[in-house]
Amino acid sequence: HEVPGEPNAETYVELLERRGDLGRYRLVPRTGRTHQLRVHLTALGIPIVGAPVYPHVRPSAWDDFSRPLQLLARTLAFIDPISKQERWFTSPASLSAWRETPERPTAAESR
Repeated sequence: HEVPGEPNAETYVELLERRGDLGRYRLVPRTGRTHQLRVHLTALGIPIVGAPVYPHVRPSAWDDFSRPLQLLARTLAFIDPISKQERWFTSPASLSAWRETPERPTAAESR
């Protein structure tokens, strides 16, 4: 949903891979707003698996970790505001929902 004027939140979204009903996306936030990635993906019709707030609040106990949010920063980079040095971090972790979904060719790939 776009509104005229300067954008107050901007995210680059790229589909990297599909598995069944799931997609793996590269998300590059150009701004840093609260819940920005969740809001933008939900607006595009692709809510994040396990998101307890978007598109609807899902009740759960504070200690229920059975359905974790499937949002993971593979790379995090920024300019340190104090030292002015570039900081770069990577993670070897992977998403459980992605690991548990078998790879299947899409209809287009099967032809």
